[in-house]
Amino acid sequence: MASDNFDSRDQEKRRRRKILGAGLRSLGRGAMRTMPGYDRAKSWHKTGQDWYDTLGGLKGAAMKLGQIASQYQDVLPPQLAEQLARLQRDAEPWDFADLEPVLDANWTDEQRNEVATIDRAALAAASIGQVHAATLADGRSVVIKIRYPGVADSIDADIANLGRLLKLSRFLPIRGRDLDAVLGELRDRFVEETDYRREVLNLKVLRGMRLRDFAMPEAVPHLCTEAVLVTTRLDASPVDAADPHLGQSMIEAINRQVFTFGALHADPHPGNFGITDDGRIALYDYGCVKYLDVPTRLALRDIIAAALVGDWRGVHDGMERLGAVDPGSWEKHGDVYAEIYERHARSAIDPLREQPVYTFTRDNLIESIRGEIGRSLKYWKYFNAAPEMVFVMRTLSGLYWILRRMGGQANLYNELERLAAGEYGPYEPSKRASSN
Repeated sequence: MASDNFDSRDQEKRRRRKILGAGLRSLGRGAMRTMPGYDRAKSWHKTGQDWYDTLGGLKGAAMKLGQIASQYQDVLPPQLAEQLARLQRDAEPWDFADLEPVLDANWTDEQRNEVATIDRAALAAASIGQVHAATLADGRSVVIKIRYPGVADSIDADIANLGRLLKLSRFLPIRGRDLDAVLGELRDRFVEETDYRREVLNLKVLRGMRLRDFAMPEAVPHLCTEAVLVTTRLDASPVDAADPHLGQSMIEAINRQVFTFGALHADPHPGNFGITDDGRIALYDYGCVKYLDVPTRLALRDIIAAALVGDWRGVHDGMERLGAVDPGSWEKHGDVYAEIYERHARSAIDPLREQPVYTFTRDNLIESIRGEIGRSLKYWKYFNAAPEMVFVMRTLSGLYWILRRMGGQANLYNELERLAAGEYGPYEPSKRASSN
């Protein structure tokens, strides 16, 4: 036992040294970028490559944070975002021999005998575990996701180390207490994601929604444990092969998840989506599902409804309910808030109002939104971090880029009107019961 504790502490020290080493090198390059004539693009590329090598090698929460950062392509330097995006698709798999002890520790002999074959080459590798194709003794084709040893134990240390680094580097214009709140939310989701028993429950919830044009695997519950997940195999082509009309189904699905059911698949990268032979959207990986309570969903609905009619005080009220602004702040700075809300609404809503069917492509919409984000950075002191929104915003950002890959089409403005009218809910339990 003492030896195990020593190995764990030693591993934690090695991870900390690697993270802080990459951070110090990034700070050094950041100082150089202020010098005249310095190649800033090349510097950001080197920083991104350094973080890719460091976080990808560590796996676990460290790599997961890099994946999340990569999805904010609208605010990160493009050279940095390009390198971090590799964490979504180029994760290096472990040798199967290094994962077999996980199966031995989690399965009884009886369970192991139910698996006829396992392909030792990984189908996919990610931050927390990797997937192998297998066949059960009854002939069913399945996939087995095996958690990497040690990742569950490294979460707190990785979060703490990255938190110190972000505070030291001041990469983000965010107060220390807000950063702590956001990192706390990230930690909670990562802890959930390392427990594959919870993923079985998440999969059941998402399957129960019966989302139009979506296909999902089924769990094989009696073979699932905290560190091993077994589901039926669901083959699909890359999401780029999607019919553009599936964009409407994607938008409806996100609205139903958030507003009707309050359970959001919050890991939206291209590897978790595909297109089946019969033209449906295959959805994978249910480890990260964000659950939203009714008050949060009502606040989101009311913000959308107020923004559509230019009610900036109403928008602010919803933001206050989310904790994104302080109580009483409208009375102090209402003119500042109204200007910010109006500019953001114009950049995001007006183009959608003018296009009955919006096609996700490279156009002025994202540039307009990016511009407003940049102009609003100087006003960040007027806002608070809203931890409940971290994974909602992550999902919206990730889905935007997936829809771009699809060339998806959807009537976005009509969907906003449906949300504002309460067609998707949220349905409070008492009202739902009385309507049935």
